[in-house]
Amino acid sequence: MNANLHLHSKFSDGSLWPEDIVRGAAHLGLELIALTDHDTMGGSQRFAAECDAQGLSWVSACEIDVADPAIGYKSELLAYFPGKTQPECGATRAMLQQVLDERRKRLDYYLYWARTFFKRDDLTLEDMVAGRMTGDTSAGDAELPLLSWSKVDLFLYLRGKKLVPAYMNYKLFKREWMRPGRFPKYKLSKPDTTACLAAVHADGGFAVIPHIGHLWNDDPEEMERQQHQVMALLEFFKTRGVDGVELYWYSGNKKTRAINDLVRRLAEPMGYFFTYGSDCHGPDTDKYTIDKFSGDFPSFPL
Repeated sequence: MNANLHLHSKFSDGSLWPEDIVRGAAHLGLELIALTDHDTMGGSQRFAAECDAQGLSWVSACEIDVADPAIGYKSELLAYFPGKTQPECGATRAMLQQVLDERRKRLDYYLYWARTFFKRDDLTLEDMVAGRMTGDTSAGDAELPLLSWSKVDLFLYLRGKKLVPAYMNYKLFKREWMRPGRFPKYKLSKPDTTACLAAVHADGGFAVIPHIGHLWNDDPEEMERQQHQVMALLEFFKTRGVDGVELYWYSGNKKTRAINDLVRRLAEPMGYFFTYGSDCHGPDTDKYTIDKFSGDFPSFPL
C-alpha cells in the first residue's frame, strides 16, 4: 500500500488538524497513513474517523521523545499499534500522560520568563490555548490535556504577539533566544528506551527508529565513512527490542536515496522491517512534505 506513516497535527507541532491532514492525503492518493504527534495520541480517534470517511487505511501511532544515556541518544522512537484504537493502548497512554504533564510544566516555566522578560502579564497558557484552538470546531475540553506543548508553540505564540521579529524562523529563535538571559534552560524529563519499549510492546505495538540520518546531519557521505557507528547504533537498538527502521525524506531525491539505501543495506540483515515517512508538519512550516515521500508498505509483521 502507498504509505506515509509520519505525519504531525496541531495536537503537537503541526499546522493542520487531523481531518485536514487526512483529506490532503486522500487527494494525493495515499492509501495508508499514520498520525505520529509528539508524545500524544490525542488526535488519533479524529484521524481514524476521517480516514474511514475518506476510505483510507490508518494505524494508531505517535512519536515518543526518548533518551538513552548508555549511548547518548536524545531523539525519538515511532510507535505503531496496528488494529488498535487509542483507548486500547493503556500502557503507552499512561507513559505519555506523564510526559505531557512534564511538557505543560516546561511551558509554564517559559511563559513565566516571557512575562518577566517582556513585562507582559497577558502572556498566559489560557491565551495560548485559545489561539491554538482557533478555527477548530471538533475539539472538546477533554482533548485539551492531550495537546503536546513544545518550544515551537512558544516561538509561534511570541511571533504572533509581535514580540520576536517576523522574519525569524524557529531554528534562529532557538539559537538566539533559548539561552541564559532570555529563556533559561529547562531539562525535560523523558522516558528511556527500555521504558518506552516496555509500554509499546505491552500494548501490542511496534517501535521504529525515525530519521536515523539526522544523527549524522543528513550527510550520506559521512554515514558511509562511519558505517561501523551506524551499525553499532542499529545493533544496540535491536538488542533493546526495537522492531523497525524508517525510510525517510531527507530534503532531496539524491540524498534521500543515498541514505535510505545505506540504511536498508545495514539494517535488513539484522531483521528490521522498514516504514516510510516524510515527517510532514503542514503548511507554513519548514516540513510541508506530505507529497514528497511515500512507499509501498506491505504490512506490519505478524
